Amino acid sequence: MVYYFEVPASSAASDDLGDLLGDDGSSSVLHYIYMGKDKFENEPLVEKSHPKNVWFHVDNLSLAHLYYQLPSELHTKSFDSLELDPELLKIMGQLTKANLIKGSKLNNVTIIYTPVENVYSNGEMDVGTVTFKNSKKVKRIHVSKKDSILINKLNKLKKEMPIQEFVASQEDRIQTLQNEKRQRERKLQQQFKEILSEKQKQREFNKDPYADLFDNGNLNSNNENRNENWVEEEFW
Repeated sequence: MVYYFEVPASSAASDDLGDLLGDDGSSSVLHYIYMGKDKFENEPLVEKSHPKNVWFHVDNLSLAHLYYQLPSELHTKSFDSLELDPELLKIMGQLTKANLIKGSKLNNVTIIYTPVENVYSNGEMDVGTVTFKNSKKVKRIHVSKKDSILINKLNKLKKEMPIQEFVASQEDRIQTLQNEKRQRERKLQQQFKEILSEKQKQREFNKDPYADLFDNGNLNSNNENRNENWVEEEFW
């Protein structure tokens, strides 16, 4: 089972989180956060999540992994230059800390986060255990203590879905984003071709700016427009 939270963007980590929900508990969604029910679901989540999604965990402590589904418009940013909203980081920090298997009431914990593509597990590790391909590609935030009010409000947004449904949704998302990327690339290629064509026309024009005035089409057009009584001597 996968737990997920659909958090209104404007609410982020404010105290008004609960007030921004509709009467039926619905909201406009921007931040999509998900986690496994237990350690046995960590591996499929790592394998099937979009590579650009962001993985969160308490440093050196055991808990279910949390993930933030990174909006597609941020996929082109490098992780070094990626700056997540501080209010979003507060949400992720509090949710991650709250899901510690042991010691959820611990104060002053460090939360680490990195792209999913930087996380991997091999057959020799314990169930649910992962490591990093590049330990330098990891960022940290500090959580001093549990924010019970925020956690209670976030728990009202908590939903669940079967792991198979989650995997299918991630695969669909990956396919959709790949299709959109190919469309953007084709559009850029077409624009590039048009720019090259215009530059070529400009170069030819610069070489002979009067070439179009004396081509056969223009000459014939000029002859057709002459007065029927026109004679060459009129030029002299």
